[in-house]
Amino acid sequence: MNRALKVTRLHMNRLDNFFATPAMILGLVLIVSIIIALAIQRATGLTGGGAEYIDGARMNMGVVWSLPGFLIYYGVQAVATTYPFALALGTTRRNFIVGTMLSNVLQSAYVAVLLVALLGVELATGHWFSNTYVLDTYAVGAGNPWILGATGFIGVLFCLTIGGFFGAVWVRFGAKGPAIVGISFGLALAFLLLILAPNLGEILANATRGWFALIACCVIVAALVATWFAMRRASVR
Repeated sequence: MNRALKVTRLHMNRLDNFFATPAMILGLVLIVSIIIALAIQRATGLTGGGAEYIDGARMNMGVVWSLPGFLIYYGVQAVATTYPFALALGTTRRNFIVGTMLSNVLQSAYVAVLLVALLGVELATGHWFSNTYVLDTYAVGAGNPWILGATGFIGVLFCLTIGGFFGAVWVRFGAKGPAIVGISFGLALAFLLLILAPNLGEILANATRGWFALIACCVIVAALVATWFAMRRASVR
């Protein structure tokens, strides 16, 4: 366990990426959202207090789509670039995977706490003094801090774990590995949507946040298992 914790500390050496980058991305989303909200208010004449405006503003998905790109990239590089150095220091593959997962959990918890804190500021300032809905949105709980925190934690951990899986595939099979896996997953998802298409509307209508959380957790576990199998015979590149 001690060696796994050393791997976790190794991942946390770059605090700018670990802590600062998610905060900077959220800050940028906040600024862009405020500009868009003010532009909409000026263009439509809505003051921001009406039910129609609030309903539309809570459709803002900026915070949902802003982080996954960076998080998946971070998950990839956490495995692909740190793995050779960790092995050179005598870390086993198992300890590397455990240590990386612990690092992912810490970063997920950090982002979740950051999101909840920003939600508190948003509500306390009357939505950033401009009726701008960034975190008080339908996608992340409509102002419920528990739903926002859980969604943020699971979502961040999901992205980091998926990124780590693709990083492990690259380490094991080279550049063609992630491309083949990505194409295979894309085709499988397309066939699944084709099969479910007649009932897709009903399925989505009956879906709950718990369902999505359970599916995400299952994917996280599957990605960890696949990462382990990929790393068992991975050589240092």
